[in-house]
Amino acid sequence: MQPLGQRLKSIRRELKLSQEAVGAQGFVSTPGWIKIENGQRQASDKLIEKFVNWLIREQYVQPQDAHRLQDEFLTLKYARHASGFVRELARRHFREAHQGNNEAELIVNPRKASAPADRPATAAVA
Repeated sequence: MQPLGQRLKSIRRELKLSQEAVGAQGFVSTPGWIKIENGQRQASDKLIEKFVNWLIREQYVQPQDAHRLQDEFLTLKYARHASGFVRELARRHFREAHQGNNEAELIVNPRKASAPADRPATAAVA
């Protein structure tokens, strides 16, 4: 099970988005996003929710997949919690949700990675 920051980074890269592009959305600064991806800062539950909602608005994720994606992010977040009890609950939830498969299926839609004409292009992927 990978850390939340690595999962967020892999999704961002799959979508060909830069860290600056995510940071420009207003729910987190670019330096804040970089720290989350590098594991130096913990993403709040609210930030995770806003990120998932943004992915839906921008049509990177189908609305019916929102709950599953948010659940995955929260599970990865709490799987590294300071409390052993919380960690075990999150890990058990992950195993049950993925039926023993350690790598969750990527929900995002990579074909949507290029910016439409009405949306500014993103900077190069970091």
